[in-house]
Amino acid sequence: MLWHPEVFAQTEQTLMSNESNYVLTKNSKVRLQSNDFFGYFTRVQGRISTNDSSQVTCFDLVIDVNSLTFNMEGMAQHAKSADFFDAGNYPTITFFGKDMVLTDSTTSVDGMMRAKGVEIEKNIPFTVLFMPKNVVKLEAAFSIKRSDFGIGDIDVVSDEVLVFAELLAKKK
Repeated sequence: MLWHPEVFAQTEQTLMSNESNYVLTKNSKVRLQSNDFFGYFTRVQGRISTNDSSQVTCFDLVIDVNSLTFNMEGMAQHAKSADFFDAGNYPTITFFGKDMVLTDSTTSVDGMMRAKGVEIEKNIPFTVLFMPKNVVKLEAAFSIKRSDFGIGDIDVVSDEVLVFAELLAKKK
């Protein structure tokens, strides 16, 4: 199971009981792209919370590193090794959003991202679309530096990686 008890407990603490809560579906995915490669994490779990005004108030995300696939044969196995993500010791990447930042033109969330045992503050801009059948679609695009998390040698492939998340969630 993807959820670790301590991760689930932290997620439960960040969501308010008086808000509408949505759970990510199996159709959610996170894409990675650089000048050298592109790939997907296909097992993504998490929750999105909205208030009475249909504004996102929180979202939490847990990515299964072992679900990573790439466009090049053999690259996924190498990326999961201790040289890069070290999936054996760090099987998940997490993001726990804590503060929403709303402006006239953008919405973003400040939170803590953890990968390969390193935790950093990250601001992630996103858009949200309320769809039929109590489904919410959240899309985010941002970049990370692999070196910030100690993921791989920066001389091997691009340090900067674009991350595109397409998260579909069903009302709980």
